[in-house]
Amino acid sequence: MNNTDYDVVVIGGGPAGLAAAWELRDRKILVLEKTRRLGGRLYSIARGDYWLNLGGHLFPAAGSHMRNIMHSIGLDVIQIPGNKFAIWWGGRVYAPKAVSALPLTMRMSLRERISLASIGLRVLKAVRGWQREMQPVLGESNQDRRARVARYMADVSFRQFIGRPPERVEALFQSAARRAAAEMEDQNAGVGVSLFGAVWSGKGDSMALNLNGGSGRFGETMEELLGDRVGYNATVKQVAKAGERVRVTYETDGREITVTASQVIVAVPAFQAASIVRDIPDDVSRTLQNVQYGPFPTMGIITDETGPMPYDDIYAITTPDACFDMFFNHANPLRTGPRKPGGSLMVYAGGKPAAELMKVSDEEIRDRYLADVYKMFPELRGHVKETVVQRWTPGNTYRPAGFNFDPMLAYCKRADIDIHFAGDYFAEIGNMEIATGSAHEAARRARVRLMSKEAKPVSAGARQSEIAERLV
Repeated sequence: MNNTDYDVVVIGGGPAGLAAAWELRDRKILVLEKTRRLGGRLYSIARGDYWLNLGGHLFPAAGSHMRNIMHSIGLDVIQIPGNKFAIWWGGRVYAPKAVSALPLTMRMSLRERISLASIGLRVLKAVRGWQREMQPVLGESNQDRRARVARYMADVSFRQFIGRPPERVEALFQSAARRAAAEMEDQNAGVGVSLFGAVWSGKGDSMALNLNGGSGRFGETMEELLGDRVGYNATVKQVAKAGERVRVTYETDGREITVTASQVIVAVPAFQAASIVRDIPDDVSRTLQNVQYGPFPTMGIITDETGPMPYDDIYAITTPDACFDMFFNHANPLRTGPRKPGGSLMVYAGGKPAAELMKVSDEEIRDRYLADVYKMFPELRGHVKETVVQRWTPGNTYRPAGFNFDPMLAYCKRADIDIHFAGDYFAEIGNMEIATGSAHEAARRARVRLMSKEAKPVSAGARQSEIAERLV
């Protein structure tokens, strides 16, 4: 931290920033993180045999950027055997073996049943189309593939795609759509379809794994490996070109510090990136400012029951009748042998309910969440040992209908830039694979640019100009 000049400065210590830093770990790098921990929304707290998961928790399949990084730093994943499309409906949890059985098994009126089956078939057809779009095309870059997938059903809202079903069916799809931290009206149809696609893809599920020990282990391990190349409690104020270098100004512990680098990778939420970065085209800045985020308050729960519980074989429950939208059983992947006492659960809300909950205290959120948890599973009364409320704002990113990301894509293809961007907003809906994939590409572009500069002789006049810029 006594250095002032680097090959690369990475801004942000979430999955994108850490992926970029790891890709460039052979160079002289500095990672600037606003908080006192790494990992971003990958956040968990160890509790004996279990852990409190408070943020992202579904990890992608082998061959993904995220899994490649995890493998290289010695982290293991565990399979999720439990049902991932259960529903709490009318005071009962339905968890059939096949999602197609839900309209047949749930208690509802004939009108509701027909509506649910009709919409379900349309969503299933759209999911199959989304899965086809997800397939790689020969010669296509990952960035171009993501952009192509993001355009799938992007011109209409998920609301327009779903229509206006009966009230209870409406509540079910709205609750499921809020996994994107947005209402159906606010997200494009491709966002909603991709949410269902991640659950309905069966044995080929691309998001069906947990990190053994909790998602927070990713940031904790990176903290150990990166060591003093990370600056914590660092709030970046400005990123601007300074001759052949890039100047980064940040505050830490009441001090303002300026460092320079050949390359800078900005891996923070889009609107924050727009507020700190200078010297980018106006259309790129506007694109960053228009990226949408939705807040979501989560709550982790540690329990101390000594015997089986009715949710042991379930991992995820959509909860249209609760004040939260999703219920997760994070002990489910650990139920492959003799059942140990206790467990770990998580609930969260998205969309408008989440925005309303963000206005009340943590204690009020806890009380509201627990009231509905006890309605779902009365057996939990007297067995909640600990709760932790975590507010995520900004939370998940999502794209509204008609959003145009092309200016950023065009910027990323330029060969003359020294300020690069990465983050989960590079696709229709954010997740850790999008974040790490975009960071991998940003790091590669930064490396190529860095190497080209190192191979290029610098004139005396250019060097004097650079020195003068640094002294300003």
